[in-house]
Amino acid sequence: MENHCARAFVIAEELGRRGGLHVDRELLLCAAWLHDAGLYPGAATSDTYVADGRHLAERILDWPPERMTRLGDAIEYHHEVRSQWDRGPEVELMRRADLVEVSQTLVTFGLPRGWLRGLRRSIPPAGMVPEITRLLAGALRDRPGTVPRIFTARSEA
Repeated sequence: MENHCARAFVIAEELGRRGGLHVDRELLLCAAWLHDAGLYPGAATSDTYVADGRHLAERILDWPPERMTRLGDAIEYHHEVRSQWDRGPEVELMRRADLVEVSQTLVTFGLPRGWLRGLRRSIPPAGMVPEITRLLAGALRDRPGTVPRIFTARSEA
C-alpha cells in the first residue's frame, strides 16, 4: 500500500504539472498517504472508509480549517465518479490519480502509458491488489454496507 500511495502522489503531481496547475504539494502528499488509511482496522468506525480516512487526518493534523477541508475532501471524495474541480485541484487530482492507479493504467487522463509503466517499474505495485482485496474484504465483513456507500452519489456532491 505504501507504493500505491507513493505512485498516487507522483501521478497527481504529474497531472497537475502537465495541467499547469498550482497545487498545495504538502496537502497532495498527505492526501496520497492517507486516502486509503480508513481501510485499516485502527482507523475504522461505522462510517465509510473514505470518511474514516478524513477523520484520521483531522485527528493527526492541525491545519487551518480551509486547508483541512480541502485535505479531507481529497481523501473522502477520491472515488467520486464526477469531477471534483469545484472542491479544489488537489481533490480532483487525487481522484484522477487513484483512478489511474486502480485501473492499472487503463485510464490515463492524458499521461503517456510509457511514463506510467516507468513509474510502475520504479515504484512496483507488487502486492497491491491482494492487499487492497484483503482490506476491502475486512471492511465489508466488519462494516457491512459501508464500502458500497462510497460509490453512491452524495446529495452535497
